Amino acid sequence: MAKREPNGRLRTLLTDARWSGQDFARAVNGVAAEAGLTLRYDRTSISHWLAGTRPPAHVVALAAEALSRRTGRRISPAETGLARPAGVRAPDRPDAGPDGADVLALLGEVPVYSSAWRPPGWPPPDGTGTPGRPSGRIGPDHVAAAEAVLPVFRSADMMFGSGLARPALTRYLATTVTPWLRAGAAPAVRHRLLGCAARLAYTAGFLCFDGNQQGVAQAYYRAGLRLGQEAGDPGCWAPVLRAMSVQAHHLGHRRQAWELAEAAAREAGRLPSLQAAFVTGQLAVAEAACGDRRAAVAHLAEAERLLERSDGQRTAIGDYHHSALAHQQAEALAALGDVRGAIAALGTSLRRRPPGERRARAVTLARLAELHLNQGHVERACASWHEMLDAVPQLDSARVDDAVRRLRGRLQPVRGNHTARALLARACALTR
Repeated sequence: MAKREPNGRLRTLLTDARWSGQDFARAVNGVAAEAGLTLRYDRTSISHWLAGTRPPAHVVALAAEALSRRTGRRISPAETGLARPAGVRAPDRPDAGPDGADVLALLGEVPVYSSAWRPPGWPPPDGTGTPGRPSGRIGPDHVAAAEAVLPVFRSADMMFGSGLARPALTRYLATTVTPWLRAGAAPAVRHRLLGCAARLAYTAGFLCFDGNQQGVAQAYYRAGLRLGQEAGDPGCWAPVLRAMSVQAHHLGHRRQAWELAEAAAREAGRLPSLQAAFVTGQLAVAEAACGDRRAAVAHLAEAERLLERSDGQRTAIGDYHHSALAHQQAEALAALGDVRGAIAALGTSLRRRPPGERRARAVTLARLAELHLNQGHVERACASWHEMLDAVPQLDSARVDDAVRRLRGRLQPVRGNHTARALLARACALTR
């Protein structure tokens, strides 16, 4: 058995990061949570790594990402000294993502969320599309079938949350769409297929985002971006960049969220007004999070103007309407310190939310309750949370589950209040 060599490269990186072993372990566990993994590394684990032990390959990728975020520069898995030499088999990796991850392997993606990723230039260089295709051809009927299932998955997600639809969609991508991408087709058919595959990958990314599988979600988004670029359709890739901005904002990566939103908004002039409003509103949210009040207010107004001009328009991905705009207004106002304005905007969003968007309504109610509590309005907060809990039994959504956990944590300091105590009892009963 070969003697282990101490990992000097990792020790140097931890010194540069000014991290203790426990700090590093906590950061790795946090990045893992974004990928839907529960890891419990501690300072003892890091001591073993420093002594020469090598963790599984997916943990090495998580460690590299944690160090990259801390140091502000991109650190590859090889630079950590934790990667196994070529030809050395790593232990089997636990399942960190959906069954349909084959489509990600086809496009060369890695399901670890990267806060350093930025959109590439357009158009993509030659050879960035899908790998060589085997024999066989597909026709218009194949693409029509894929286009027909997209609204089914989207409707199921909005009504019931991502949990039920995600395994079916990712499996469909792996077993049906991926082979079609490898097959031959007439140019017009291939163009349609690329656009449809981009929209399906976008939808899979959002379902993984809702399931707190953040690394897998980003990988699906990147796959959708590349497919949309190969199709030459900004109506495919701009919404993907917008979705990636939403994800980065959700995870607290404000600069990355702004850069992604700005890249999406650069395509607004080439988009129908409804999609242009969709990407412009997210740019306003990202700008507000970065403290740029003037730009955020201007882009919210522009999104509203674009939305007003979009009567009768529909998009295959990226539902957008006055309720969604009001939710963006609320997020921007809250980031800019106008909590009262944000509360009013969330009320407008709830009143105008289509009844089929049950998960979005629950998420909005949770956000409204938290803002009410921030203002000291316990009774109003509890009323909104009660309404959110009405929908919980019908929803399979990690974001909604997170909202229930936050509810329990936020109400602990005021559990002496009778209304808060009753709500806590109800929330505990639902999650038991």
